[in-house]
Amino acid sequence: MKPSTPKLIPTKYTQAEREVTCFFANNNTADTISQPEQTYSECQSLADTALRRLNAAFVDYKDISTNPFIHARITMRGAIVFTTGNDQSNVVCEDYISIIKHALVYYGDCERVEIGKRFSQFLLHSVPTHVSIPNNSLSISTNYPQLVLGQMPHCLTPPERRENKVCCTIVMTLTGRRSQQGIIKVLYLL
Repeated sequence: MKPSTPKLIPTKYTQAEREVTCFFANNNTADTISQPEQTYSECQSLADTALRRLNAAFVDYKDISTNPFIHARITMRGAIVFTTGNDQSNVVCEDYISIIKHALVYYGDCERVEIGKRFSQFLLHSVPTHVSIPNNSLSISTNYPQLVLGQMPHCLTPPERRENKVCCTIVMTLTGRRSQQGIIKVLYLL
């Protein structure tokens, strides 16, 4: 049995519970963050600038005394992802979305700020194979609006193993922390 290696810095919250993502409208300004020809170092420099500005905006408020974010990165689609410290959750940022948008206005129009969502995955058994995955997804979101899909469901087995089968198992990814009992309550209380 392999001994476990202790973490150098123990974390209280998972990565998803520490991230805040800012999505921007597509614009063609000179300092836009979604230009594909920018190098990694240029993108990281822009992310570091955004991190400094956002932390400064938070510390300017009387109820916040330390920088809430320790890292920033830019995604391929031009969103900026900010990460809180190891012992801090992103939930505290929900009350400060207007501060976040205002601090980043120099980058462009911040369309939305998404507080990192934790995903829960479940297996859904006995799904008819003659029904397409997009139709299954539409059926779930239409019949159970409380269950927000985090991504498109997908089959657990490859297509060649499902060829002559009537039913299959799909993997369903939902946003938020969900338990099996919570899902059962949603399914049967409607």
